[in-house]
Amino acid sequence: MGITKTLVIFFHIVILAVSLSNHVVLTSGAKIEKFSYDHCFHLCVEGEYELHECFVDCVQKGFHKADCVSRTPKDPIRCCCNY
Repeated sequence: MGITKTLVIFFHIVILAVSLSNHVVLTSGAKIEKFSYDHCFHLCVEGEYELHECFVDCVQKGFHKADCVSRTPKDPIRCCCNY
């Protein structure tokens, strides 16, 4: 009975460790994902040309992702697309 109890406890510890490690990997993976830009063009202006318009233009150009970003803090915010 002692060996069975030990095996059951060990099994539960392994299951718990695996489930926690998967959760951490998924969470950290979402934060690490980077968005490199293949094509930046139009300036994003609040109330005139925002993320929605940027996304539509990028999709029409054949890209899959879009965002209004600047490469450095001094650069203007532009619509950038990526595959």
